[in-house]
Amino acid sequence: MSEQDFRPGLVKKSRYEREAGINLRHVIFHKHRELEQAGAICRYGRHWMVDPERLESFIRDGGCTEIAR
Repeated sequence: MSEQDFRPGLVKKSRYEREAGINLRHVIFHKHRELEQAGAICRYGRHWMVDPERLESFIRDGGCTEIAR
């Protein structure tokens, strides 16, 4: 598998926000329990880790409307 084909399952929230252009601060504050149950985010020490595919499916399924671009 080449390095370009590799897509990590979890990335730091700050990195995801930079790459996607989405601010997750409010959605995590209001919906962190639902996001954790869906497997879209998890705590790793003091950092939030994001699973981009699960987060996008959570948003697509109508899980939250608090995301600001």
